[in-house]
Amino acid sequence: MCKSLNIISRSKNGTVTFCNHSKLFQLIFNNLCFELYEWELEALKSYIEELDLAYWENQLKHWSQQRKIPISVGKKHFIILVNREEISELLSLLQLHQPKIEFLKYKDIDYQFIEN
Repeated sequence: MCKSLNIISRSKNGTVTFCNHSKLFQLIFNNLCFELYEWELEALKSYIEELDLAYWENQLKHWSQQRKIPISVGKKHFIILVNREEISELLSLLQLHQPKIEFLKYKDIDYQFIEN
């Protein structure tokens, strides 16, 4: 465990931190904790983005559990079950590089300015 964790992102149920010493990201979500290298974190993010949520919800619609979307972690016998809201929260947590906000230039604004 790294003594100096830098918080990268945070949500209601989770946190992503980074340790400069070990070069590991720590993803804590609900009661799960993962320590991942950058390439592993990117692979997890890609995997979650490619999940067919509608397929799994339809496939397991008669299942009594609330969480119907499986995320396979490593071995075949270890699967995390989540719901659609948790997938959205996980993806927002894993957006490590926030998109740059572009400001409008005065030419981009379609407004007729009239001086009185």
